[in-house]
Amino acid sequence: METLDEELRRYLPTIETARASAVELPPGEPSETERLVLLIVQALFIRRTSFTEIAPKMPLNMERGEPPTPVDFDMHHHVRIDSDAGGGPCPACTERPGFRRCRVCGGAGRLFSGTQPCSCNGGFVTCANCDGSGTDARTLLRYYTDTPATLNEAYMPTHVGHVPSLFSLESTMEEDIAFRAPPPEVMRCHDLTGRVSGSAYRGGGRLVRPDFHGFDFGDTIDKSLAGLAAMGAGASVVRYDIRAYAWPFLRMKWRGHPDHAVYVDRDGMPKVFCGGVI
Repeated sequence: METLDEELRRYLPTIETARASAVELPPGEPSETERLVLLIVQALFIRRTSFTEIAPKMPLNMERGEPPTPVDFDMHHHVRIDSDAGGGPCPACTERPGFRRCRVCGGAGRLFSGTQPCSCNGGFVTCANCDGSGTDARTLLRYYTDTPATLNEAYMPTHVGHVPSLFSLESTMEEDIAFRAPPPEVMRCHDLTGRVSGSAYRGGGRLVRPDFHGFDFGDTIDKSLAGLAAMGAGASVVRYDIRAYAWPFLRMKWRGHPDHAVYVDRDGMPKVFCGGVI
């Protein structure tokens, strides 16, 4: 059984392991090597949207305020009392405020061609909408919808995408590492905020860029944050589960050759990419 260090080493590319696997690389040592990562972000969200509507009567046994945070990532609908909308004439009893015409006798007060009195009050009954007050206690209701959303994206450092021989590196890596499936847990990034190094005496500490075991994120963290912000735009995110993973690769230069990239696929096999454009 592999230890954590052994499993991690399987996915950290080196030029030595690439050459040992008989992949084709230019001879000699590269003139320049960058240790970079493809950042993978997999996220689940609950986006909450709402709209309001005036109800003609105060609903019974209805809660006020925003619904609680959901406990799952399923779709849910809620209705809550937002506020009182003030009173006004009851729209159901404009003819005689507080009363409606009896539906049994049609307002005549008698039945069977006038031979028997109706049980109503002279052809009218108390308005059920306003309970006889003649006014309407209107209420502003708010309807909430909790909608699940997902983000499953891989982010390549921008400057790599400007290298002609590496134009298709991102899509090729995405396919080789099957980035939509959860990566190995050993590739998980639990903190991308950087760390403080040096002495904190009189502000002497400085923030050090985060890295993944010596592999640099480039601008992928900023790109992923922009993607996450876009997911939440126009709604309130009330629940989320965000997981980030790093997939390391080497970008290498040899004089007289196009740039190459070396990485390890999902099965732990070294891969070399070069589009062949000088």
